[in-house]
Amino acid sequence: MEITDISATNVSTESWGEFVEFPLVTVMSKYDEYNNAEGDNPQARRKWMGPVGDVVVEVETDAGITGVGHGNWATGAIATIVDETLSKLVVGEDPREREKLWDVMYRATIPFGRKGAAIEAISAVDLALWDIAGKAANKPVYELLGGPVTDEIPCYASNLHPVDLETLEREAIDYVEQGFDAMKLRFQYGPEAGREGMKKNEEIVKTVRDAVGHDIKIAGDAYMGWDVRYAKKMLDRLEKYDMEWVEEPVIPDDIDGYAEVRASTDIPISGGEHEFTRWGHKELLERDAVDILQPDVHRCGGLTELQRIDAIASAHDVPVIPHSGTNPHLHFIAASTNSPMAEYFPIPEWYKEQQEDKESTYADAIYQNPPNAENGVIQLPDGVGLSAELNREALDHFAVE
Repeated sequence: MEITDISATNVSTESWGEFVEFPLVTVMSKYDEYNNAEGDNPQARRKWMGPVGDVVVEVETDAGITGVGHGNWATGAIATIVDETLSKLVVGEDPREREKLWDVMYRATIPFGRKGAAIEAISAVDLALWDIAGKAANKPVYELLGGPVTDEIPCYASNLHPVDLETLEREAIDYVEQGFDAMKLRFQYGPEAGREGMKKNEEIVKTVRDAVGHDIKIAGDAYMGWDVRYAKKMLDRLEKYDMEWVEEPVIPDDIDGYAEVRASTDIPISGGEHEFTRWGHKELLERDAVDILQPDVHRCGGLTELQRIDAIASAHDVPVIPHSGTNPHLHFIAASTNSPMAEYFPIPEWYKEQQEDKESTYADAIYQNPPNAENGVIQLPDGVGLSAELNREALDHFAVE
């Protein structure tokens, strides 16, 4: 089998829907023009997220099999790297030689890569190669990864944006009624909001804890919007709420800060969503910076690299709970003994009610068969390859030139 062509399509962040406009603390919240903590600046995140959210990569072969993968972020740079560099390295090669092709792509992009857009581009190509392998074998990819270790995949409801406390309470209760025994909320404020912001962050956690009781796992995401001093004070206030983890309390390059925050609290600290390759995650583990590792297969180097990251994490007795619940992540989790659950983005009932007369996607719409959770679990993907068929109409609609 030989790769005959490779193409990349930029997909607008509009395909993610209005979630980018909800109030929460982010890595950019320290600047007023990018701060939407009060929900009064809904375009704040769109300013720095850029017009391109995902890049879909399709790899064609002379066997008539086309593999699909995608990388995200990088505002279109992924497509440029695929078109100008990676395509020249993989076209004409055997798509089954994934280890060799990964190494070739990684080495060729070292001068301008190692992290960020170049690794995200490699991730997309690598996923397409795994998709080809599964389709060629007429098997789901998790069968090629070693076979399933579970019959179904537990997941946590990842939403709970702090639009207001009453809505937050209602949404949390609804997730419990849907069968979720774990959920993740978003913090609203960072250091720029001072003590009043700390108080409001605590109110968010208290609202959810009081709504769901003490048998439900609650995590919280700071999305890189805190610093070490603030995180330590904030976590001290949150100890009494028995949180499952607090995610990305500081920027990813502040690994010393991660380790200092982790040493200061009994609340588990998670991170890795914005880290790249086995080497980046290895540093997080060796420096005791995280209790939970959260790589994203669309960013960290694809399934080929995610398997390596998982092996290192397992050796450190640190579980891997990937960022986002896309089909490639489900295949990985299905075949890993070190990955206990998936992230899942349910559409809140209050949001559905608001959108009754509007056309809105809310979540990624570029695939026809997004994962669906029932009673807090997702069934194993049953399609061949990565079990992800493109929604061509949506892809055309959200494509960015």
